[in-house]
Amino acid sequence: ALPGPDADTMAATEDMSPEERQEMIQGMVSGLESRLATQGGSPEEWARLIGSLAVLGQTDRASAIWDEAQERFGAQPEAIAPIREAAETAGLIE
Repeated sequence: ALPGPDADTMAATEDMSPEERQEMIQGMVSGLESRLATQGGSPEEWARLIGSLAVLGQTDRASAIWDEAQERFGAQPEAIAPIREAAETAGLIE
């Protein structure tokens, strides 16, 4: 399973305004992006980042992450598969 918000964090979002919720989500996505840039991560985490950026409307950033993922995982078909799927779902490739 991929790391993500715990049950307490999810429960706390019910009391947040839409703006606060959006800020929290953006913070989590930024944290994931930063961690992948500095420490690397699994193909599934790269796929999650691409999907999350696309949902946030940051398709240019998602496209840049897709390009970087291809450089890192392109020679490993089994590793690039979930990332490619996320890029396709995000509309970055056909």
